[in-house]
Amino acid sequence: MTGCLEKVPELSVTPSVPQDQPAMQMDFDAELSSDFFGVRGNIMLPGNSSLAYLMLNATLCQGERTQFNTKYLLMQIEPNRDYSFEITKNVKVPAGEYYCILEAKGPHGVLAKESRKISLASGQYPVFEQVPWPEELDEKVTEEKNEEVLPKEENIVQKEISNDAAGKKAPVAMAGKESENSTFMGSITSKKYHRLDCRYALKIKPENRIYFQSIEDAKGQGYLPCKTCAPPTTHE
Repeated sequence: MTGCLEKVPELSVTPSVPQDQPAMQMDFDAELSSDFFGVRGNIMLPGNSSLAYLMLNATLCQGERTQFNTKYLLMQIEPNRDYSFEITKNVKVPAGEYYCILEAKGPHGVLAKESRKISLASGQYPVFEQVPWPEELDEKVTEEKNEEVLPKEENIVQKEISNDAAGKKAPVAMAGKESENSTFMGSITSKKYHRLDCRYALKIKPENRIYFQSIEDAKGQGYLPCKTCAPPTTHE
């Protein structure tokens, strides 16, 4: 699985935020494949002051060695407003362990700086890999064409058989479906769990949503608590 696996405290650096400037709230996830690097998330500037600009600098490191970095510029940052960003870059990197460091810098210096650990497995497919046309679809198209020349009675029998077979298929994964006992929500493309009313949780696409009934359920699947809505990490 690609993306954010865990925070890396030893790489975290205390940002040089002016005393009259509140700390920038930043939540992001990182993706890495053999030919693609991406960072996406949200930021918000608390307080009453605005910023003329905000420079986001995403750096990919392996150990103490910097592989490359890429930047993203936001203009006219208003306070208490949620801004989304997506930074992508086509790269060629070998399999291994990497760190993604994201730095938010304004006119007065660094406002926030956090890091994520990313693992790239050997033989991992690119994000935009071209997938060959499945042979099953060719067979389905052929069957649909043959149905046009079959007698009406045979069509009815075949449809009944198809419906019976469809009813015996394995159940679809429950990601994206909420149950009555759901307490927290996460995304299949991220490793954060949120309260159900968290503003970041509400932005998750329905098809990417996954629900947890307990803290242990979320942690057992490798999810970490969101810093913005601050869900409990133990039973309250």
